[in-house]
Amino acid sequence: MKIGCVPYGHAKPLAGAWKGTEPVWAHPKELARRLWAGEMDLALVPVWEVMSRSAVRVLDGVAIGSRGEVRSVGVFHSQPLVDCKTIEVTPHSATSVQLWKLVAEHMGISLTKKRPADARLLIGDVALEEWNRTNGLGVLDLGRAWTEWTAKPFVFAVWALGPKTRLDRAELDRFREACLEGVEKRADLAKDEREKEYLTRCIRYGLGPEEKEGLAEFARRSGLARLEIEWV
Repeated sequence: MKIGCVPYGHAKPLAGAWKGTEPVWAHPKELARRLWAGEMDLALVPVWEVMSRSAVRVLDGVAIGSRGEVRSVGVFHSQPLVDCKTIEVTPHSATSVQLWKLVAEHMGISLTKKRPADARLLIGDVALEEWNRTNGLGVLDLGRAWTEWTAKPFVFAVWALGPKTRLDRAELDRFREACLEGVEKRADLAKDEREKEYLTRCIRYGLGPEEKEGLAEFARRSGLARLEIEWV
């Protein structure tokens, strides 16, 4: 099985799922490009990359999401956000950019894309490091903003299968079970108390009815007619 995964700390609990094989490490958007090109069988990709395609197969039960503060996806600003005029957005995740568009419109914020800028949309470890450095000050946490707005969790990334991937049910079940086993042990994998809090309280690894409702809400607010996802 050829697996693609992000080089971010929130993927640490999932590492047991590919024991014995080295995954392809890349940023989310690049993983999606390579997955759709048939270079991998299974990859952790931004959910927006899945939602904007048709007939995509997605591993059920496991995802990367949040319900409230996520810390590793946010708009960081050194001056009040209302005083900002420009924003630099991450090139690595279409999901975060789309979520920002929705939240900004809801909050009545209009920032021009520019580099360098007054505010920066960051994701992954870079965002988490900045959050830790400032102790959460000067950041619009997009996970929190979404849940405060909609009262629903948000799903950032899912395990998607490539268009030509042929994996049997037993292989998928083993992979899913290995992911969930790692998630159960995530507190023991943390290097310190701050990472433990992040992995156990901020990141949600489940993908059940509540998370799927959040996905449907994201699709609806984004103007998508329907989700064409096959859960496997």
